[in-house]
Order: sequence, then structure tokens, then C-alpha cells
Amino acid sequence: MSHKVILHLSDTHFFGWAMRPGLAERIVEEAHALAPDLVVVSGDLTQRAFHRQFLAARQWLDALPRPLLVVPGNHDIPLLNLWERLRRPLDRYRRYISEETDPVYEDEGLLVVGLCSARGTTTENGWLDPAQLARAARLVQGRRPGQATAIVVHHHFLPVPGSLQRPIRGAADLLRTFDRWGVDLVLTGHSHRAYVHRTEGGLLLLQAGTATSTRGKGNDRGRNNYFVIHVDEGHLEVTRWQYDAEARAFAPVLTEAFPRRVFQEVEVAVG
Repeated sequence: MSHKVILHLSDTHFFGWAMRPGLAERIVEEAHALAPDLVVVSGDLTQRAFHRQFLAARQWLDALPRPLLVVPGNHDIPLLNLWERLRRPLDRYRRYISEETDPVYEDEGLLVVGLCSARGTTTENGWLDPAQLARAARLVQGRRPGQATAIVVHHHFLPVPGSLQRPIRGAADLLRTFDRWGVDLVLTGHSHRAYVHRTEGGLLLLQAGTATSTRGKGNDRGRNNYFVIHVDEGHLEVTRWQYDAEARAFAPVLTEAFPRRVFQEVEVAVG
């Protein structure tokens, strides 16, 4: 496969009380300078799913480079309109952002599968249903030799120290499933704390912090960041870019490199 670059952003929270709008504009400039092969946004585009917030998020997305893959977050479901929340939780997201809430991107070197974990019946936690996993399994089963595979979900998979936020339902089982499928990357958001975790099987889990909000948590309290991922035939390289207030720009602060697992034809199944 040829060398690929993925820009991973999350949790912008347009135009919430804690959002830093200038950072969103800066990210657009830096994204074009980076010229990634794919931009991934892993949910919580808005603060409270208001129409004006979705309009602002839509304008920002339109300014980013293409191609672009976006999944909804729990904040992209109306909180206060109970009828809409329970009966049509993603209608506003579909109107302003995308009709597809489980998007897929594929080129000669990448297969990226987005899965919507946001649910109207909860204000915090999320989950994936069997139909989503079955579809994802079919897509991963059909990948080509050498093709890097990523799963994108909003909700995080590992506990955040000092936070009461629960990981996605069935997190451990899901990670074992994705590991067994031979997935290279799982990209998430939600917890507002960036981390990189490698499983024993070789799956690389990337938790992006908040790109534009003041509500960073844990070690990321008050910080904003995003990931730039370089993928080639044998390696994965992940760089955390963090906002520097003095420079008024994001700057690389930590780079980690990992060998890619060897592609194998495996029986992909759910469970």
C-alpha cells in the first residue's frame, strides 16, 4: 500500500459555552497544510444539538479538506426535546451533517468503518447493536491484503482516571472482537482526554481529546489536541498535536511508532 495520512479530530462542541471558536478556524488552516488522505471527526460536533450549532458545525466541516468521515456523538442528540430525543434522535444530525450515521470510507490503502454509538435513551453512555457489528464484520471480511482497517466510534473504550464517565457498553468484548478481526486502529472521542493504547493482539486504540473545548479532562484539563496518523505497509505512526496558546497554533508534542500486524485471511464473526 502507499503511505496514508489520517487527521483525527473530536468533540468540537459548536457553539457551546466552553468552545474556543478561534481554534476551529486554526484547525481548518492546519488541516489544509497537512493535506491528509482522510479527515475523521469522532462525534460531539455540537454542544446541545441546536439548529444554529449544527449550522456552525456544517460550515466548519465544509471548510475542512476532503475526503471526510464523521460519526455522531451523544451531544449531537437533542437533550431537552424529549419527544424528538426518543423518537427521532438523529434527525437533526441527518439534516445538517449526513444521512449516513454509519459511514464507510475506502481507497486502495484504507478501509475506515464508522459506527454510531449515540443513543436517544441515554444522556451519557452509548453502545453498538448486533446489526451494526454484523455489517462491520462483512466489510472487514472483504478488505484487501495490505489494506489498513480502522473503526471509528464516538464513545471511549478505556476508563478515564478521575472521571465518572463509563466506557461504551461491552467495551472489553468489543476490543477483543476488533482485535480478532485484525483491525489496525480504533478511533474514538467522548472523554476529552487523549491517550494511545496498544492491545496485546496489536490493535491500536486512539482516544482523541477535545479539539476546541475548554473541558479537557484528566491530564488534558484545559488542553486541546488532535491526532495525525501515518500508515504504511509495515508501520503506524501517531503524533499528538496540542494547542500552544503563545504560538496560537497546534504543535506536535509526542510521536509514537508501532509495527503493523501482518494481514491474514481470518474468519470474521461477531461475538
